[in-house]
Amino acid sequence: MCLSIPVKILEIKKNKAIVDFIGKKEEVDVQLMPNVKIGDYALISNGFIIKKISAQEAEEIFNVIKPKEGKEEK
Repeated sequence: MCLSIPVKILEIKKNKAIVDFIGKKEEVDVQLMPNVKIGDYALISNGFIIKKISAQEAEEIFNVIKPKEGKEEK
């Protein structure tokens, strides 16, 4: 089973993009989705953008996976 996570695209350089995942910047490959633009939201898996999603979809996913304030990690 593969897990995909939502990100916001900050920069695009040839076949790579710098993305933001809840405050953490990562470099990912855009070759599977070359039509993404700066400001778009997308799902990534194994270092590749695999699907463009809406801002609303990204927010819904962030709300589910983001650590809740006041909860301790175990």
